[in-house]
Amino acid sequence: MTDQQVNEAAALRAYCRKRIKHIKQRNDVPDCKIKHQERKCTSIIPAEPISDQSVPVRFVGTLKMKTFREEMRKGAQQDFHDPSRCKVCLAKQAEIAMNFFIRNKCSQLQTQLLEEKIESHLYSRDTVCLLGELLQDMPKPSDDPCEIWRRLLKK
Repeated sequence: MTDQQVNEAAALRAYCRKRIKHIKQRNDVPDCKIKHQERKCTSIIPAEPISDQSVPVRFVGTLKMKTFREEMRKGAQQDFHDPSRCKVCLAKQAEIAMNFFIRNKCSQLQTQLLEEKIESHLYSRDTVCLLGELLQDMPKPSDDPCEIWRRLLKK
């Protein structure tokens, strides 16, 4: 037997002795009550207080240590999850990477398209081009005034 088992057995024996003594004492109390009633005495004083029903500290400590060791043994036997070898985890990581790549590419293409639109707008719609388009429809000073009036009335 190991030292721990000896301590556990001693604590258990001490606890059992206390409980047996307490039960015997409880059984003796009715006899004592009858005797005291004959003498007209109302106070009953037990040999040992009944409220002392606590479990010995050594026994509780031993049980705690035993439980702790059992949990550690179970934890050591348990297999841990390794995401680098798990097919489900690898598939999920690949899916996340693909979604991230697609989002990045979409935003890059949208940015590039927007920049091209802005650039074409700036080149085709600057002030000089807009003035040229306006002046294209205007009559030229070399045109005949009758022709100018005819076009104006036509519109």
